[in-house]
Amino acid sequence: MKILILAVFPLLLSAQEKNEWSTTMKAAMSDIKEHNFEGAIKNLDRSLKIVPNNWSALYFKGYSQIILGRTEEGCSTLIDAIYYGGNNETKKVYAEKCIEYDPQLNPEQFKSGKFTLQVLGSPSVYNFERKNGMQYESEAGQVYSGTIKWFENGDYTIIPTEETKKLMTENPRFLTRILKISGNEYLYEKIEEEKQVQFGIIKKID
Repeated sequence: MKILILAVFPLLLSAQEKNEWSTTMKAAMSDIKEHNFEGAIKNLDRSLKIVPNNWSALYFKGYSQIILGRTEEGCSTLIDAIYYGGNNETKKVYAEKCIEYDPQLNPEQFKSGKFTLQVLGSPSVYNFERKNGMQYESEAGQVYSGTIKWFENGDYTIIPTEETKKLMTENPRFLTRILKISGNEYLYEKIEEEKQVQFGIIKKID
């Protein structure tokens, strides 16, 4: 796995905090270069006390945990890194190392209501509604609908209606996995044929 060295400095910190954060991150990067991953995790934990939820620190912590064979911990940490703004390298490592990781979260609060969806990295926001086991989306004057099939672990897929199939140019089979729930929103990954193809945020608005 390629090691990506970042110089990401958090904003709105005092000069002392910036210095402490920079020092702990530099120490962690040095530990990783020397393959001292336990030491790197300790330094990254120190940096996260200064700047909680810093995605770059979370990325390198998750990376180090996976290298040490603590895959579940590492994948969970990488999920936080993605949620808090992780870059394409973060998503790539997660997709390569965590395709089988399943947090098995409870989706009950997201089974009905009105929602927005934003694919990470895209400015576009889509609206849709779920009710009576169906999902309805509108785009360019067309209404697309499908049955939501939920699985015991919280994963789900959407089976388009016959009318919707006629409107679609393609209909790949996919599975959506909920990776993290935070308040009224969740981070998901969309998987097609055992390959991760998309990360996004779905937020309940009503």
